[in-house]
Formats: sequence, C-alpha cells, structure tokens
Amino acid sequence: MKKTVLITIWLMAILTAQSSDQLFSEGKKLFEDGFLAEAESQFLAVVQVDPAAAEAHFFLSKVYLRQYDLDKTRESLRNAIEYDKANQEYRDDFDHLNQLASSMANAMRSLNGGDSDGAMAKFEKVIEDYPEFTAAGMYYTGIALMRSDQASEASKYFRESMSFDPNYERPRVALKGLTDRAYNEGNQLLRRGDYEGAERFFNEVLQLNPDYYQAYFQLGYLNTKLGDYELALVNYKKTVDMNPGYAKGWFALGLTYQRNGDYDNALKALDSAVDADPTYAKALVQKAKILMKQGDYKTAEGAYNQAIQVDPSYSTAYADLGQIYVSQERWEDATSALSTATALDAKLHKAWFLLAQSENASGDCDNAKEAARSALDARSDYAPAYYELGMAEVCLGNKTAALASFENARKDRSWRKNAEYEIDKIKNPERYKNP
Repeated sequence: MKKTVLITIWLMAILTAQSSDQLFSEGKKLFEDGFLAEAESQFLAVVQVDPAAAEAHFFLSKVYLRQYDLDKTRESLRNAIEYDKANQEYRDDFDHLNQLASSMANAMRSLNGGDSDGAMAKFEKVIEDYPEFTAAGMYYTGIALMRSDQASEASKYFRESMSFDPNYERPRVALKGLTDRAYNEGNQLLRRGDYEGAERFFNEVLQLNPDYYQAYFQLGYLNTKLGDYELALVNYKKTVDMNPGYAKGWFALGLTYQRNGDYDNALKALDSAVDADPTYAKALVQKAKILMKQGDYKTAEGAYNQAIQVDPSYSTAYADLGQIYVSQERWEDATSALSTATALDAKLHKAWFLLAQSENASGDCDNAKEAARSALDARSDYAPAYYELGMAEVCLGNKTAALASFENARKDRSWRKNAEYEIDKIKNPERYKNP
C-alpha cells in the first residue's frame, strides 16, 4: 500500500513537470512572437502549477516590462530571485530595473509637480538610458506637452509612441482624447453656423491626427453648406480613401457628384455605400432616383425594391416606386405601392396625388377623390391634386365641384393648359361629342 502511494506521487510529479514545461515553452514562444497577453496567461499558469518556477517568474517580469508596469516587473523579478538565488542575470536585471524606476519616478515627480519642461528633459534621459522604455517615455513627454497647451507637439509624441509600440494603448487613448475634443468643438461651431470657426477646428483635428477621417467628412459637409462642391468632393474622397468602409462618406460623395451632374460617378459612389453597408436603404433610394432621371426605370425599380426589402418602413421608396408604375400605366401596382407610402407617411402630398391619378385611371373615383383631398390636406395649394380632384368630381357627375377644382388647378402655370381644357369640356360639351 505504501509503495503504491509513493508511485502515485512520483507519477503525479512527472506529469506536473511535463505540464509546466509545456506551458512554459508555449508562453516563451508567444512572448517571442509579441503576444504579450497570451504569454502572460501561460506563465501565470506555470507558476500556479509550480510556484517555484523561477524562469517563469523571470519571463513574467519581461512581459510586465514590455507593458510598462514597473511594479509588477519588480514583483516578478523578486520571485525569480527568491527561487533561484544564484542566478546573476536575475539580480542584474533587478538592479537595472531599480535604476529605471528611480529615473521614471523622478520624471513623474516633475510632471505631477507642474514642471513640464523639467519633466520632458528627464523623460528624454529615460529614453536615452533605457531604450526598452522608449514608448512610455514618449507618451509621458506628450502628456507634459499637452499640459503645457502644446497639443500639436503632444500629438507627435503620441504618434511616435504608437509607432514604436503599436500595442501600447495609452498614447492611442490620449491622442483620441485630444482629437475628439477639437472635433466636438468644430461640430458645435458648425451647428451654430460658425463655418469659419468650425473649419479651423477640423483642420486642427487633422494636424493632431492626419488619419482622423471624420474631420475630412465634416469639412466636406461644411464645403457643401457653402456651395463649394468641388472642394467638398476633395474632402469626401479623402474620407473614403482613409476608410473605404464608411458608407456615409460614400453616400455624401455620391450626392456631391450628383449635384455636379456627374451621374456615372454618383452611381459608383452609391454602389460603394451599399457595398460598405448592404442595409443602407437611403443610398439605394438615391441610386434609384438617379436611374429614374436617366430613364432607366427597370434598374431603378430593382433598386427601390431592394431598399424596401432592407427597410420595409421607408415611405419614400414606395412613393418613388409608385411613380415608376404610374409612368408605365401599371395602375394596380401603382395603387398598391402608393397606398403603402401614404399609410407610412400621410404628409407625402405627391404620393397622394399619384394615388389619386392611379385610382382615377382605374375608374375608382371615390377613392381618387379621397386621395386628392388628402394631398391637399398635406399641401393646400398643390395644383396637381386639384386637377385630379376635378377629374374625380367629373367621374362622379359633380360638375360644379369639378369646375371649382379645375379653377384652382389653373392658377398654376404648369397646369393651366390641362385645367382649361377640362373646364371647356364641362362648359362646352357639344364641342367634344364624337361626330
């Protein structure tokens, strides 16, 4: 029995050693490949299995130094020395660490004491003497510059720190804080109509961080507000060049091309908006509007249907689709689409007018009359609605009401000729009798 217990303990010891050796080897490989968080997990697992694994503690100190955590670095080195007192490399690293910690503490005292110039000089010395701490030294130099109201210079140090160590999050957060403040200030000025002030802040954002694509987008919007569409194109192009997945940027670029009459590039930009965000119904509708204008009703119809699939509550898509059906005299389809559009948004006066036109064409005069009145509820001076109301009244045999409606329609120059023709038909029916 005693022999069995000893064998069991012996086997467990062998298995534990094998397990910790494998964990350590995996951790070391991860550390060498730059996967610090994953390496840390492996080394921590090793010391959990074997608390006396000095080399695992030593590599943990290397991980923490690469993360610029001097306290954890010191703690892990002490553990390494505790479990391997004869190892001179561990002791040399501990002495080196103490000197680094002392230099950093001295620099931080100057920084926190308000002596930004003194702090910057000391961080520069840290970078010179301890190259492994370069990223941290650059970051804290940036903080010192920021506290001295030198945001532009601070941003350069933050970017250099990130360039030196892409995994170091602190400079990234600090740079984002700087740029976000300037960006938000620019947006506030833009909303207040202070375009000159807003432009100044958006340009400041780009000085702080040239990769801040949202600032280019806002500059493009500002240019559009000022009517400078050529400059808007430049800024929107920079936006999508920096972030090809920014659907809103592609949409704005497409609108600007459209304003400039460049429909081919407008359609390409809108297609890119949909590629970036397949649920972007607004881009699909805008694309369809251009296609309608070009007379490509078949492709436009497809784009509208795609927009409706993406967003079944998009009233404008139904209204425009109804307009296509009206132009093709597909009255049943038109009535269906326009009824949905007006159910979703009762203020769509043009959709109500087109619905009245479809129902008049289908002989449904009562519903045509109701639709025309709904159009006039939405817009009281809308001549096309008065015209269709007149047509519905004629259909229903209400000549007096029809004349009143046509008289209102003829006040609009565009509808005068049609309205006068219908008035003459009512007043002089004999002229229109078939011979």
